[in-house]
Amino acid sequence: MPKYVYSTPPPPREAAEVIEIFGMTPLRAAILRHLWQSPDGATSGDIGRYLKVNYRTVARHLVRLEELGAVESDADIDRQGVRVIYKVSADGFDSAVTELLQYLKGR
Repeated sequence: MPKYVYSTPPPPREAAEVIEIFGMTPLRAAILRHLWQSPDGATSGDIGRYLKVNYRTVARHLVRLEELGAVESDADIDRQGVRVIYKVSADGFDSAVTELLQYLKGR
């Protein structure tokens, strides 16, 4: 079993190296990239079809990204049977990047 699930198409070599430096899975990076390019948002199924990855795998990443504040959804607590639209939380994402840079630079 592979260590990571990869999306199709793979990122350019330079982007793949940066993704590896920060320990992000290639799939999670592809999910975030797709959401940045989808201003109206997308479902896990939409993203899964685009990336050629099982939507359940995508959904697990989306739920975690939402818990971390990088992604937001239109779902309430009970997600069963609900079509959930996810979008990047620009403020949450930018805040996470800023916090990481401050930590790495020792500030």
